[in-house]
Amino acid sequence: MAEIIFNEVTVSYGDFPVLKDLTFVVEKEDFVIVMGPNGTGKTTLIKTLLGVKKPDKGLVYVLGCPVQKVCPHRKKIGYVPQFQSIDPDFPATLCDVVLTGSYANLGYLKLPGKEEKEEALRLIEEVGLKGMENHPFGRLSGGQQRRGLIARALMGSPRILVLDEPTAGVDLASQNQVRRTIQEIYEKTRIPVLLVTHDINPFLSLVTKIVLLGYGKHFVGEKDEIIREEILREVYGEYVKIIEVAGRKYVMTRDYHYA
Repeated sequence: MAEIIFNEVTVSYGDFPVLKDLTFVVEKEDFVIVMGPNGTGKTTLIKTLLGVKKPDKGLVYVLGCPVQKVCPHRKKIGYVPQFQSIDPDFPATLCDVVLTGSYANLGYLKLPGKEEKEEALRLIEEVGLKGMENHPFGRLSGGQQRRGLIARALMGSPRILVLDEPTAGVDLASQNQVRRTIQEIYEKTRIPVLLVTHDINPFLSLVTKIVLLGYGKHFVGEKDEIIREEILREVYGEYVKIIEVAGRKYVMTRDYHYA
């Protein structure tokens, strides 16, 4: 069975359906991008996947279990939420934050031990932050915080990695570091990835499938089926262009902002 299944899912706020009859699957080793303009349901899709938002119609399965049931599968989803500003005086180190990723597997009233600490330090090194484990988390750069949250999501060896706009809101150098971290993790583990982004370009070489969300419409398919100007214009309007530089494709939208 596929790792994630959305089967004719409709999700509404009041009388307004944000997602309507959405069907897609994430299989082993897939790297799936969810993209589309603001307000088309990208975050709603993530909330539905995590069981936070209940669909009005249709079924959602994660690792063979309906998301509305209490199943062990929830412990096997590594989740990196949308970035929020962290108070510089936030009283926790990078290692403290990464260790919180172990809580779901430890159970109630149990604290991380030596084994979890060793795993956290290993993951901190894997995301390129070795030597910073005792730094105050709030005083790390935005890109470093993102990589720390990726390490947190990998605690306990999840079977699926879900990332909600991991490169948004940081400078270009930090975006490249975060993208490189995600690429290295995916290429090393082949863990299925579901990633929400406005900018598909850094991930085009990794993508296997795309869920393209528009206002009242959606398109799902392999990368080459979706990354076509006539499809993208259905969602982004006429100001879409696909260019090729040094053998690589780039998707451009209005004002030359990335999609």
